[in-house]
Amino acid sequence: MSKKLWLAGRAATVGVHVAAEKIWTKAPRTAADVPRNGVSLTPQWLTAVLCNDVPGAEVVSWHSPGGSSGTSERAALRVEYNAAGQAAGLPTELFTKASASFTQRLLLGGADVLGGETSFFMAFRPEVEMEAPVGHWGAVDDRSWRSIIVLEDIAESKGATFVEPTAPLSRSQVEDVLRNMAAYHGAWWDRPELKVLKTPTDHYDNVAQMLDFEGRCKVGMERARSVIPSRLIGQADRMWRGTQEGLRVCTDDMPTTLLHGDPHAGQTYRTASGAMGLTDWQAVMRGGWSYDVAYFISSACRPEDRRAWERELLAHYLEHLALAGGVAPDLDEAMLRYRQSLFYPYSAWAFTIGRAWYQPKMQPDEISLAIIERIATAIDDLDSFGALGI
Repeated sequence: MSKKLWLAGRAATVGVHVAAEKIWTKAPRTAADVPRNGVSLTPQWLTAVLCNDVPGAEVVSWHSPGGSSGTSERAALRVEYNAAGQAAGLPTELFTKASASFTQRLLLGGADVLGGETSFFMAFRPEVEMEAPVGHWGAVDDRSWRSIIVLEDIAESKGATFVEPTAPLSRSQVEDVLRNMAAYHGAWWDRPELKVLKTPTDHYDNVAQMLDFEGRCKVGMERARSVIPSRLIGQADRMWRGTQEGLRVCTDDMPTTLLHGDPHAGQTYRTASGAMGLTDWQAVMRGGWSYDVAYFISSACRPEDRRAWERELLAHYLEHLALAGGVAPDLDEAMLRYRQSLFYPYSAWAFTIGRAWYQPKMQPDEISLAIIERIATAIDDLDSFGALGI
């Protein structure tokens, strides 16, 4: 069955579930239940997922002070426990992310990212010393594509402020994020448990078969032509070849490690103490380290900063990768992999600004244009075509 026929069938099934949930849904009470959103909860369900390891602990009440909606529904939770839960120090300041609407479920389910954060927070995050939220529960209902993840609310617990995608970062802040990358890359270097995750090529195939990825990137080049170096204008087909080949390199030609999958600066935060962290792990995957590092540096750094810092940033990352348990290549090989890995981040943002009418508007155009300018300039500066031989 083709991907589009499969997706049409899944859309019908998910649509029936979403419609039925508006009429009647059983209140979640056990850990086996997946709530229809992040606020249709019960004390019994919260007890089942938060108190399981503390005998006698129970959630006695909870409320949500607010939330927001985007590619997922997000809501803050404030939880109160009985004496046993309080004595155990169970978390009281929490945050939920859920796939509630039909479009959220179809987009995230069709792209196979619904289980990403559950996998990260429940299986991978506990083994890494890094700045990232702590996850407490996650689950996906495969038939309805309902999903929920319950996380630490870092805005409250750490005084975190979230970074805008184009905010100017200092060199020390970029280095801090790269140390986080080195930590999770090194901790999960070439481990067999990663086989449950998709690869960069798998992710590309999922999106390309569901939506016109290549076509929307061509549209994106036209919409962003004012910020793209002149030598790249008109080369949308070649940029697409670079995207495919760069993803193949990260999938087939490099040691495998844990990848964030979408590590632009808008996925970072700054704690009250000044530490930089990474959040939004729904695109988590497995593949070569340069996928994350090239995406982050090229999209987060202004061109003049990237030019001045990038070799030393790579050296900094490689040093910490080795300390964290990874096998660091020499700087020249690392630079080659970095250059080869710049096309996918460009295409991700060209696709974003090149969206069709039926696609969600994931970012304001001014954000997309600024990031496309940064990445396209890096591709031009570093002759990424030559790095891939295309």
